[in-house]
Amino acid sequence: MSSRIYTVSLKGSEVKVTDDQLSEFAAMYIVSDEIRNRISELLWLDLYIFDLKFGVGPDDVLREIKNLESGEADPQTKPASQFSRKPLKGLWHKHFFSAHFVPHNISNALKGGVLEKLVNKVLDPSKSPIITKEMISELSHRVVHEPIEDRANDNKLTGEWIVFAKHNQKNYYLCCNTHNAGDQMIFDRIESHCPRDFPFVSALLASANA
Repeated sequence: MSSRIYTVSLKGSEVKVTDDQLSEFAAMYIVSDEIRNRISELLWLDLYIFDLKFGVGPDDVLREIKNLESGEADPQTKPASQFSRKPLKGLWHKHFFSAHFVPHNISNALKGGVLEKLVNKVLDPSKSPIITKEMISELSHRVVHEPIEDRANDNKLTGEWIVFAKHNQKNYYLCCNTHNAGDQMIFDRIESHCPRDFPFVSALLASANA
């Protein structure tokens, strides 16, 4: 039986990956056979592309999958939630976090004038007529480290989505996608590829969109 070939079109480039390459790639990562059997080939393709093109390590995603399997004990990202609108209604999503997403999380934490207030507070002339090294160090910590620490403590770290389905009281991991990919695009990818691995997905999608 010939290998299946995936073609992924990105801005300015095209990547072709065979299912044999994906199998070799997946074998590099430590995942129990029980969980591995519930991860679609499409999700492994996404991990391959994320790693190759964006520097997002598969371990960042697999860590969140393991958290889901253990009941999300001590999560730092937003809890898993179910899509409520068609066409993804009935499916679930979970954020995963990578250092690649640090700038985005800092931006979220400092928007709405928070950065300006922070700068004015730390560099307050009433504290010192000149800007000291200590003030610069404090500002650096409060702008870069504090937002990440606070968002982690509040379970608000955001990255991209792991999309999964629940079936017979188990999670089946379908794909990874960016927030701006669009629900219809995510649906189309799942509908085109995931029923091959998990036949129940076709009925689940059809039922949710009836």
